[in-house]
This record gives sequence, structure tokens and C-alpha cells, in this order.
Amino acid sequence: MVSEELDNVDKGILYLLQKDARRNTTEDMAEQVGVSSSTVANRINRLEERGVILGYQPIIKYSETGLGHHLLLTATVPLQDREKMLDDLMEVSGIVSIRELLTNNENLSLELVGLTSDDIEDSLEALDELGVDIERMEMMKQERTNPYNHFGQEFANEDDTG
Repeated sequence: MVSEELDNVDKGILYLLQKDARRNTTEDMAEQVGVSSSTVANRINRLEERGVILGYQPIIKYSETGLGHHLLLTATVPLQDREKMLDDLMEVSGIVSIRELLTNNENLSLELVGLTSDDIEDSLEALDELGVDIERMEMMKQERTNPYNHFGQEFANEDDTG
């Protein structure tokens, strides 16, 4: 399937959604990209239908929720099983995200949270039972994100002075 090229309006909308999807209304985005709010809504729907926008997730500081154990795991699973394992991996208690990596070894990055070290141990045992080889574990301190500026910062007429 050939991907449809994104125009400047789509790029501006993507930029603004990445910057702050929660507080950017279709009216706000319309004003900044120079189209009507109904056009913005239609464009967002089309981007979702095309699979360009997969979802809207907040970035959570898990330590502030009582979930003091927040780990990043690098793991290896057999290449031929990787795709079909993803749904099972997402069902493991505490797994909040999975990234597939295009390598032979260390081909998954998993984000795991838990209330106690016992929760983490239970999750690690479940991963082991599924055939996941944990290569590395790191305690996560914080996460920051930034919208990809080539998605249209210049197309979103922002006033950053206020």
C-alpha cells in the first residue's frame, strides 16, 4: 500500500496534537493552520483511519501514582514469533508499552511498572514463561517528549510569546 503524502495542514495538525492533544481544540488548531474546525476534525478522522494516528496516551509520572517501580527492559524474542507474541506480551500485568526493534537480538523494548518489587518479579516471570529473554533492565527516572518539528511547526501559526 502506497502511503498518501501529508500536506501542510496534516503536518500542522500532527504537530499540534503531539505538542498537546489534550488542550488543543479543533477550533484552536483550525486557527493555527488556517482552515475551519470541521476541516481539522475531518483531517484527524482521516489520519486515524489511515493509521497515521494510532492513539492518544498521556505521559504518566508513575512515581506520583504510587507505582514506584518503573523499568525499561530490552529483550530478545525469536524473530519468527515476535509479531504473534505482541498481544500476549501486552496482557502481562505491568507492561505499559512495547516497541519492536529491527534487530536480530535485543529486538523488543518494554516499559514495565509495578507497585512493589514482587509485582515486578511476577511480571518478569510471566515474560520468561512466554519465551522472552531479558537482556537488560534499567530503572526509569523520567520521560520527556517533543513534537517532531518537521510535522509542521512552521505550518502552525503559533504565538509562543504568551
